[in-house]
Amino acid sequence: MMSRAWLRAPVVAAFAVVAVALLAPGRAQAQLLGTGGTGTTTGAGGSSGTTFGPSDFFIGVQQVPGVNLTILDAGRFFNKAHCECSTPVQIFVALQPTSVSKRLTVPANNGTMAVVLGTNCNNILVSELGNCTGFPNGTGTEKVTTFLNNTSFTIMTDARFLSTDINPTPGVDGSAVPIGCDSNQQFPQTITALFDFDGDGTFEVSASTSLNIDLLPPTAPTGVTIQGGDEALSMNWQALDTSVVNDLLGYQILCSRADQYQVFKESGTDGGATGPFNAGFLTCPATQAASGLLGVEGLDPTFVCSPLLSADTTSYRVRILQNDITYAAAVVAVDNSGNASAPIVGYGTPIKTLSFYEVYRNENPQDAGGASGGFCALATSRPRLTSTLGALLAFGIGGIGVAVARRRRRGRR
Repeated sequence: MMSRAWLRAPVVAAFAVVAVALLAPGRAQAQLLGTGGTGTTTGAGGSSGTTFGPSDFFIGVQQVPGVNLTILDAGRFFNKAHCECSTPVQIFVALQPTSVSKRLTVPANNGTMAVVLGTNCNNILVSELGNCTGFPNGTGTEKVTTFLNNTSFTIMTDARFLSTDINPTPGVDGSAVPIGCDSNQQFPQTITALFDFDGDGTFEVSASTSLNIDLLPPTAPTGVTIQGGDEALSMNWQALDTSVVNDLLGYQILCSRADQYQVFKESGTDGGATGPFNAGFLTCPATQAASGLLGVEGLDPTFVCSPLLSADTTSYRVRILQNDITYAAAVVAVDNSGNASAPIVGYGTPIKTLSFYEVYRNENPQDAGGASGGFCALATSRPRLTSTLGALLAFGIGGIGVAVARRRRRGRR
């Protein structure tokens, strides 16, 4: 049991002390109803008054205020790029519409609600705050009466905070330090709303939802080859094993001219933000600039040279290039969360391809048209009509003579 004093003024300070940066990209599978919580029937003085349970509350995540991310959208949102960019989001806790009438069962009091991150936080005690963390500056706490009057409570936060694993697996030395955007891992992030309706220091009801944070990019494709063609580069690679990379979305080609210039101009109809191909992956521009990695190596979307290719594709031909110019190119794997593998850059040079006729006419490829003529001759003037008719008449008379000779031979037999 918590004392009533802990829930009043000190409650904000307690959560502020244990708060750590915890919001970032990953893949979220937020449930519409809080699950894994506990609920009891309680009231002032221990009388049976409050009938709230976990299913009376909704916990959502919103990138756009007022619009809750669906499971699919949340799965695409919580990735490495949004973590590194600290993309703003908000946690939205609300009463279910069918539960609004239950507010009358709660007596007027100084009870508190608190929203925390971490596992097994459904009955949080002061001694257990190391396994759970509140939101900074007390933003994750509210009076129960205020929440019930408004029927909802919103916490402004960001993807970096939500993407921090506060319950990491202990290392060899037994320590377990919270891990953030650079962790390259996948883990579930649990958001729990706790309610002390009667103000006695004990949370009677809890509701939870879970996000799947995905900070793990897929491995880079292997066996990549680059072969020059006529105004093109042919890229080939070995497909990743989808039993190992089970969230593979597909592949995409990035390339640059002379290792620094983008190949395809940006479109003038979209503000110059993208080229003819849309990137299937997401990146944080601020991180690229800070690391000094630009272009292909920095996964700059303006250097994308192909559409998003399917997961079973193993080749692609980059066209409309210039012959005799060296291009840098890489193929990256993209997962369902929009994470891309690190580019492994190679180089290739498009070259003019000679047709069979060109090879025949030119024994020396550097001296086009230099080969001498063959054994065929072309007429230099148009034949006269009388000459043509005479030739056809002679051919017909000759045929008649052959036929008559054959009949005479048969008669002699």
